[in-house]
Amino acid sequence: MDSSTSHPPRPRAWAPPRALLRAAVAGTALALATAAVPASAAPAAAGDPVPPAAVQPGRFVQTDLTRLLDTRNAIGVPTRSPLGGDSSLRFSVGQLAPGATAVVLNVTATDTTEESYVTVHPDGKPRPRTSNLNFTPGQTVANLVTVPVTNGYIDIYNHLGSVDLVADIFGYYTDDLAATASTFQPVTPSRALDTRSSGPGGSAQSVGTDGTVNLKLAGKNRVPAAGATAVVLNVTATDTADSSFLTVYPHGTPRPSTSNLNFTADQTVPNLVTVPLGADGSIDLYNHIGTADLVVDVFGFYTGAPSGSGFTATGPTRVLDTRDPGRQKVGPGGVLTWSVGEGSGLGDAKPSAVVLNVTATGPTAPGHLDVYPGGSPRPSSSNLNYTADQTVANTVIVPVDASGNVNFYNNAGSVDVVVDLFGYFTAPQGGPTGLSMDWEYPVACDVPSPGRWLHPGLYSTGFSAVGSPVPGATGPVWTQYVITGPDGTRSYAGPQAAPGTKSTFGVPLADLRTGSAYSWYAYGTDGVHTTAASRPCSFRYGNDPGFRMTVSDPGKLYSGQTARFTLTAATDEIEPGFQAATFRYGLDDNSSLRSSVAATGGTATVDLPVNQWGTHTLYVEAVSADGTRTSRTNTSFYVISR
Repeated sequence: MDSSTSHPPRPRAWAPPRALLRAAVAGTALALATAAVPASAAPAAAGDPVPPAAVQPGRFVQTDLTRLLDTRNAIGVPTRSPLGGDSSLRFSVGQLAPGATAVVLNVTATDTTEESYVTVHPDGKPRPRTSNLNFTPGQTVANLVTVPVTNGYIDIYNHLGSVDLVADIFGYYTDDLAATASTFQPVTPSRALDTRSSGPGGSAQSVGTDGTVNLKLAGKNRVPAAGATAVVLNVTATDTADSSFLTVYPHGTPRPSTSNLNFTADQTVPNLVTVPLGADGSIDLYNHIGTADLVVDVFGFYTGAPSGSGFTATGPTRVLDTRDPGRQKVGPGGVLTWSVGEGSGLGDAKPSAVVLNVTATGPTAPGHLDVYPGGSPRPSSSNLNYTADQTVANTVIVPVDASGNVNFYNNAGSVDVVVDLFGYFTAPQGGPTGLSMDWEYPVACDVPSPGRWLHPGLYSTGFSAVGSPVPGATGPVWTQYVITGPDGTRSYAGPQAAPGTKSTFGVPLADLRTGSAYSWYAYGTDGVHTTAASRPCSFRYGNDPGFRMTVSDPGKLYSGQTARFTLTAATDEIEPGFQAATFRYGLDDNSSLRSSVAATGGTATVDLPVNQWGTHTLYVEAVSADGTRTSRTNTSFYVISR
């Protein structure tokens, strides 16, 4: 049946946990508590546990940070010896669970004697014509590498001179559906920290010797307030005063002996980092020696929910090289666009994100390269930083939007760009569609995390989805709704509904915390068989705590005069899309905010003629640039009759 046109009876409270699906990443656990099956959903008996949504392959298993290779200390190799020119070494990735398809390593080259490059590839496979690290004599360089693994070993090749190599494992991807693992949710890149800035996200203070910066990410930069197990960051060290290293790790845990970035004085060095969140949703960044400024950009997060994307390793494949005949360098302010299907061999796959190793080579001036989805505005984040004539590589996980393209922007000089594909993420297919929220004014799930605001209503708010066929179902089916919030993850069973029709279920407002962020997904089930999970949906609940809003007092007024108001909407969010872009307002009519004015720096001035004496009320709503954040306020003022 389609219950979207009428409200169901008052919904019951959260169902108590009956079966648990544990999803743990380095000590961070997410429990999915299943709800009782409704009596209308026979043949399953009332009170039977509802199985979780079917999981998918390519999920991520976070491991303890472990050093697998160090040629300086005979770790992973028989003797202490650097790797010579035109030579390869082989090392074990350790004991991985069955079904492991690829490992995530931080690979560091140090004690380098020649200008050279290093290629990391699956053992027993032909060496590809791609590279992972590029370096000059005396340089120490690190890069995050995702490489397929087939027999438990990895090969590393060095081109010229000699080099010491260090490899630390951060985790691996598995196709084992029984494994405790996480899915990935890419987000539009955004800046979370810049110690050079005094604005939101900035400290205006460099990190000194043996210094640590704590960065809260849960509930920020599109990372959900609850349910995220790890985050994917691009971390950049700049304005460095000495040779040092940077370690990124979960807050509240011992600092590991591994490092993520290595740099010398006056260097700008980026690296992709995958790090679990601490119990409080934050991470720590530690600098060893000297001072350094740190810049952190968020590119995605992992979640225990099955509604994220799974990873497929493709092996290193060169998909773009501007040095090839018929191509040319990317000029200053230029944008190079790559169609994800071009040279990738992905066929009909529709990736939600791709894993690329991007190399900038032969730059004519100092600059940086930004990598971002083809249909999205260029973000404030950057991926590679380089000086003239330098060759720099960095791994990038970039979302793929509806355009199917990825953009590479160069800010200064001219530079050649080389792109190697290492794999891609795909979202679950075949689950419920058309997710929406609210009773009277349904809100579609058409904006990214943290989603739109839902306002308090009578006693409940509706969650709707169009069900999909349940493979193998032998009886009636329904849609299961799984909601993750500050109090954990809970599940509701919606009313029985045939596939292809909408079901709507009411969640008691008493079970939603005002001012908090939530995410949810849906899947179809008959109590035994399940569909894939739907795409995730995010929302925030409460009376619009998106901005801190003020409206100035217009002062003493007489009828026929013009009242001047200064509108202000302040926020601690650093992401440009979350800043106030527009004010909508209306006089004496809360339901009709028909006028609007652009916000400049979160402020605008409005002049309103007032012709009638008495008490008036100005209602104001601030709207963010991306439309996901809104806040309302009002102010009353009195007009004196002449």
